[in-house]
Amino acid sequence: MDDNTREIRDDKINVEEIMAKIRENIRKRQTSGELPLDPELKIGSISKNDPMVVPDGVIERDLSYINTNWDIHNNSYFISSHHPHIGKFLVKGRQMVHGEVRRYVDPMISRQTQFNNSSVRIMTQVLQKYDGLNQRQQDLETAFSSLKQELDREIADSIITAKNETINELNTRMNNDIQTKAWLAHLLENRVQEGLEQKNSSPFSSSKENINYFLFEERFRGSNEELKQRQRAFLQYFEKCSNVLDIGCGRGEFLEILRENDICCTGIDSDPDMVAYCCSHNLNVQLSDAIKYLETLKDDSYDGIFMDQVVEHLEPEYLIRLLALCYRKLKNGCYIVVETVNPLSLVSFFNFYLDMSHKKPVHPYTLKFLLESSKYREIELKYYSEIPEKAKLLKIHQSDSLTENEQQFLANYNYNIDMLNLLLWGPMDYAVIGKK
Repeated sequence: MDDNTREIRDDKINVEEIMAKIRENIRKRQTSGELPLDPELKIGSISKNDPMVVPDGVIERDLSYINTNWDIHNNSYFISSHHPHIGKFLVKGRQMVHGEVRRYVDPMISRQTQFNNSSVRIMTQVLQKYDGLNQRQQDLETAFSSLKQELDREIADSIITAKNETINELNTRMNNDIQTKAWLAHLLENRVQEGLEQKNSSPFSSSKENINYFLFEERFRGSNEELKQRQRAFLQYFEKCSNVLDIGCGRGEFLEILRENDICCTGIDSDPDMVAYCCSHNLNVQLSDAIKYLETLKDDSYDGIFMDQVVEHLEPEYLIRLLALCYRKLKNGCYIVVETVNPLSLVSFFNFYLDMSHKKPVHPYTLKFLLESSKYREIELKYYSEIPEKAKLLKIHQSDSLTENEQQFLANYNYNIDMLNLLLWGPMDYAVIGKK
C-alpha cells in the first residue's frame, strides 16, 4: 500500500490514531530527506569543535536544498479505499477528518511556507551580494598588488637614478677640483720659472702682465661657487637669450651658469691664464681685447652682454667707446648688465685698492649717465653684496617708558646710525642694467 494512501477499516473514526499516523508519516519523510529533521538543528551540520567554520560547498548545497523544499504543503496526499462496498463511505469520512485537520494545520503550514519563501529570497540575495563583494575584494587585492609592484619598481628606479645623479655630480665636482688644483700647480711652476728668467726686469713695472692675476683672483675674489651664487641674480636678464657675450669672463663663472641653463654663450678675456683655465673646462672663451673683438662683429650680433668687475680696470675713454660698441652689437630689446665695485661704501672703497690692476672706481650715477649717453633705455641701478647686519653699528631699542624728549633723542641717534652704516658698510657692488 502507498504511504500516502490510507484505508480506514474501522466503522468509527479514531482521531488520535490518525494523528499518530500523520506523525509517523512526517518521521518517515524526514528520514527519507523529503522534510528537514528537527527544526532546531542546522541544515548542513558542521564540526562541534568549531561551529563558526563552514566547510566549502556546504552553503551552496544548503541553499539549493532550501530552494527545492521551501514549500512544505503536501499536495500529493490522496484519500482512497479498495473496499468494494463501504469504500465510498470510508473515503468520505476520511475526507471529513482530513478537512478538520487541515483547518487547524494549513494556516500554520501556509505561514511557515511564506516564511520559508521570504527566507530563501533573502538568503539568495545575501549570497549573491556576498559573491559580488568577494569578487570585488579579489579585484581590489589584484589591483593593489599590481599597484604595489609598480610603486616598488618606480621607487627602486628613483633611488637608483638619484644615486647615479649624486655620484655623477660628486665625480664632476671632484674632477673640477682636481683640474683646478692641477692648473694652479701648473701656473705656480710656470710663474716661478718666469720669475727666474725675468729676475733682471724693472721692479717698478705696474703692468698687469707682470703679476699672476689668476692666482690673485683665486685668493682674494672668492671661490668659484661663491661667485656663481652672487652672479645668479643676473640670470633673469638672459633667460630667453640664444647668444650671450661675457666680456672679461675671468674664470668663467657666469658662462657656467648660462651653460647650466642651456643658453649659448661666448666669453672673451685679455688674460691668457683665465682663457686657458676656461678652455680646460670646455667653455667657449677667446683671448682678445674687448674693443678689437667687437669691431670684428656685425651689428646686432648678440642678444645679451654681461660685464662683471670690468669697468674699474678701464680708462674713461676706453670705457665710453666700449659701451657704444656694445650698443651697436646688441640686438633690439636685449639687455646689457654692467656690474662693478660700489665706491659709495667705505669698506668697499678700501678694498678697491687691494687689486693693483684697478684704474679708478666708477660712481653709480656716472655709469648710469654713460649708458644713457650711449642711447640705452629703461636703465636700472641695483645694489648687491650686502654687508651682514652683525658687522654694522648697532642701534638702540626704544622703550615706551621713555619721555618724549628721550624718544626723540633716540630716534635721531638711530637715524644717524643708519646713515653711518650706509656710508661705512653699504652694499659692496652695484650694477647698471640697460636695454637697447
